[in-house]
Amino acid sequence: MERTDEVKLSFESLLDVKSASVLHHDDRTPYDPHSTTAMSTPAGTQEQQHQLPSYLTESLIKRSLEHDLQRPVTIDRFTAGPATAAGDNYLSDVFWIRVEYDGGASEKRLLAKCMPDIGDRGATLDVLDAFRKESETFQHLLPEFSRLVSTDGREQFGAKCYYATTEPVRTIVFEDLKALGYRMCDRTQGGLDYEHMMLVMRKIATFHAASMLYAGQSAEHQHRLASRYAYGLHNPQEQPADCRILQALQKGLTKFISVASDWTELEGEVLRKLEVLLPVFKERIADCVKPRQPGARYEVLNHGDLWSNNMMFRYDDGGTGAVREIMFVDYQISNYGSPGLDLVYTLYNCPHRDVRLERREELLTEYHRVLGETLRRNRYEPVPTFDDVKEEFTRNEFFGLVCAITFLPIMTMERSKDLDLSFDAFFKEGHGERLRDKQYNGTVFRQAVVPILHDLHARGYVR
Repeated sequence: MERTDEVKLSFESLLDVKSASVLHHDDRTPYDPHSTTAMSTPAGTQEQQHQLPSYLTESLIKRSLEHDLQRPVTIDRFTAGPATAAGDNYLSDVFWIRVEYDGGASEKRLLAKCMPDIGDRGATLDVLDAFRKESETFQHLLPEFSRLVSTDGREQFGAKCYYATTEPVRTIVFEDLKALGYRMCDRTQGGLDYEHMMLVMRKIATFHAASMLYAGQSAEHQHRLASRYAYGLHNPQEQPADCRILQALQKGLTKFISVASDWTELEGEVLRKLEVLLPVFKERIADCVKPRQPGARYEVLNHGDLWSNNMMFRYDDGGTGAVREIMFVDYQISNYGSPGLDLVYTLYNCPHRDVRLERREELLTEYHRVLGETLRRNRYEPVPTFDDVKEEFTRNEFFGLVCAITFLPIMTMERSKDLDLSFDAFFKEGHGERLRDKQYNGTVFRQAVVPILHDLHARGYVR
C-alpha cells in the first residue's frame, strides 16, 4: 500500500488547515529528520531565533528532557522543522525536533504539538477541552492502559509523552514515532486495505478492553472516565446553533445536496430525504454524538477521531514489507460511552470502498475476538457478546451518515497548493465555499459515498 511521510497528531482534519512553519513564512518543507535547517545553539543567533516561532524554544526542549530524565541536561544544539504538510492540521502546529545534549553524548528525536491561542483556535480548544484531555490521556491513562493489558508494557497506545505545559502556549512534547519507523498512509488514495483495517480493529479492541479493565478496577476510575471524558465532538454546554464545528458540518450537507443533484448514479429519493434532514442536521449530530447512551450494552473510552491520519503504521523489511504494528495519535476528543461511536467513525471513514461494506462483518468479528480474549485473559466479566458489539454499532449508524457526508470528503480531498487552508481563513466569506467545492467534487469521494448512502437508505438511516 502506498505510504507517505506525513505526520499528523490531532483532530485537525475537520476543517483541514495548514500548520505554521519554523523555517520561512511560505516554506512547506517536508519532514527531514537529518536536515540542518533552523539549527539553534545555546547562544543562538538573531537569524535562527527569527526562523523559529517564539514558543518553540530551547528552554521548552530542555524542560521536556529534564522532566523525562529527572536530572539536569545541557542542550548542545537542536534542529527543528514543520512535521505536517499543508492541509493536515487544524488546531495545532506540529514540529519535529532533533536535539543533541550532554556534550553530544546523547540525542533525542521529539515531536512538539503546539496550540497557540491565535484567532478562533483558542476558543475552539477551550470548548473541546482538547489540551487538558489529550495531555491527561498521554501522561496518565495510556501508560496505565498499557500496564493493564501487557505486563511487559509492550502494548502501547500512543507515543511516549515527555512533557506538557501551558507556558508560553499549550504544548505537548512526544517521542517522534517516525524516528521509530512508523509511517502514515496516504489519505488521498481512497482508504486502508483489508490488512491495515484488521490491524486497526485489533488495536481498537485492545484499547477498548484496557479502558474497561481500568474502569472496572474501582468506582473512582469509572467516575474519572465518565466525568473527565464526558463529551467528544460536541460540548453539550454549547447550543448546536452556536457550535462552529456543527455549523461547518451543516454547510457540508448543503454543499453535498448541491453537488450530488447532478449525479445520475445516486437515487433521487436519497437526495430528497437529505433535503428534509438539512434544517435539523446540527441538532441531530449533537444528539447522535452523545457518548452516554441509554441501553448501552457496554461502555469504553473512545479514541474519538480514529481515521487514517490519526494512525501510524510500522512495516517489515525496513518499511517495504507487510504491515505489522500500529500506533494511535491525537486523543483530543476522546470520550467515555458507547463503543459504537469509535466503531462507526472508523469503519465509515477508514476503509477503502472495496472493504468498507463487503468486509464489515469480518472486521467487527475480529474486533470482538480480540476484545473478548483481552478481557478474559484479565478475568473481566461480563464479556460482551458479538450481538452486543453489533447492537452498539447499528444504534450509532446515523453517525455513519454524518461521516459519509461531512468527514469523508475532507479525508479524501486531493492536496492543493492554491488554497489558503488556515483555520481563520476557512470562515472568511467565499473561501470556505471554494474549499468545499474541492472536497465534494473529488472523484475518490464520489466513488466511495454513493454505495454508502444507498446502503444506509436501504436500512432506514437516511431520515
